[in-house]
Amino acid sequence: MNKCYFCKGATRIKNIDVDFRWGDKLYVVKNVPVEVCTQCGERYYSAEVSKRLDNLVKKTSKDQKPRQILEVPVFNWQ
Repeated sequence: MNKCYFCKGATRIKNIDVDFRWGDKLYVVKNVPVEVCTQCGERYYSAEVSKRLDNLVKKTSKDQKPRQILEVPVFNWQ
């Protein structure tokens, strides 16, 4: 993909940090190569990247240890 589906802006591959939810857990995966629209910021994940994110989180929950643990504040709107 070289063009954004939504705004037709140009896309570029960037390494970004991804907030990834799996079940009721939140994971942060750093330096993920994602195609990002330079105009609106829409993100496009290749099938390979999506599959690797899934596998990484599945392994983490079983036997692989994360490099870092972050504390995340959670608020209720009301």
